[in-house]
Amino acid sequence: MESGHKTVCKFIFRIKTMRIARIIEYFPPHSGGMERHGLILSQEQAKLGHDVEIFIGVGDTSLFPKTKKAPFQFLPLYSKVRRLWFNLWAYFATKNHNKKDPYDVIHLHGDFIEAFFGGKLSQKIKIPAIITIHAGLNKRLLKPKNAEYFKNIAKIICVSQDVAEELKTLGIPTDKIVIISSGVNLSGFNEVKEENVVAIKNQYSHPIIISVGVLRINKGFNFLINAFKKIVDVFPKATLLIIGDGPERDKLKQLTKGVSGITFLGEISHDDVVKYLKAADVFVLASVSTSGGREGTPTSIMEAMAAGLPIVATKSGGIPYLIKDGINGILAEEKNNDALAAAMIKLINDENLRQKMGRQNLEDIKQKDWPIITRSVTNEYLN
Repeated sequence: MESGHKTVCKFIFRIKTMRIARIIEYFPPHSGGMERHGLILSQEQAKLGHDVEIFIGVGDTSLFPKTKKAPFQFLPLYSKVRRLWFNLWAYFATKNHNKKDPYDVIHLHGDFIEAFFGGKLSQKIKIPAIITIHAGLNKRLLKPKNAEYFKNIAKIICVSQDVAEELKTLGIPTDKIVIISSGVNLSGFNEVKEENVVAIKNQYSHPIIISVGVLRINKGFNFLINAFKKIVDVFPKATLLIIGDGPERDKLKQLTKGVSGITFLGEISHDDVVKYLKAADVFVLASVSTSGGREGTPTSIMEAMAAGLPIVATKSGGIPYLIKDGINGILAEEKNNDALAAAMIKLINDENLRQKMGRQNLEDIKQKDWPIITRSVTNEYLN
């Protein structure tokens, strides 16, 4: 009996003192679901007593203790050379820190390139590596020979079934793959002061449609803007709020010329994002699949769910994993302005449907609370 008691104590002690090396190129305040995922997962694991160190390429090192940042910040964002440089730097930086104070696990965030470098690191320092894949994979790389990239990875966490199925086509064993979506900090939505939400509601004409995401091609903001042009024909006072920044910003602003009611809010604090979501009437994400990848389970959609909003979204990647057509939102085909506009008009015209879907989302999102997601992820380290 005493021996069993000691075993339990050792197990609990191991959980409380686990040292985790997190390697993630993009980190807040750079906007994106993966960025917030990396920060909040680290914060939640630290609350559980784990010792987390983060290696980043872009972002603010003051947001989390023990965060190290790669040099050579002049390299262009999203470039191949920057990505390769970051992974090479992270390999050596993690290896050197491990010599001083060994890690229990390496947690990578990315896909093929990160798996390659992280797998080599795992092999070198004899510590298991786990990778989270946040979005659909590059179709050009979905060839059986590319399973080699993941051969030294102990476990692959996929944020959606869609991503998991893609990995299986490579021949990666099913028992190496687990599906755990990203999470939402539900407490942050409960703490918003109503007067702040009302102030935003009073600032804009209604209905208020909102979308959040990095302004790049795969988020489909051009399709959303073109669909909104059809909305103002029916609802001249409608407002479209776009939160986020990115490489497509200037092109998108050009697309809005001559159209009233569209406001680009840029990158704003997450607290403010929550306020704007709670002030809106409908959330829209017009994502499109590209050869380079597809959506995983978008954090922006989950946060809109937590705000009690009805959702209009495309059928890109793992979005149908979150949104059930006609139940908690409306799904449209990708790149279809008419379908997006029709879905928005349907919700704007039907307050009862909006409220019903909003209530469903508030219920569905409870299982995505970050403490629950964190325990699931951390359990995979022990497996």
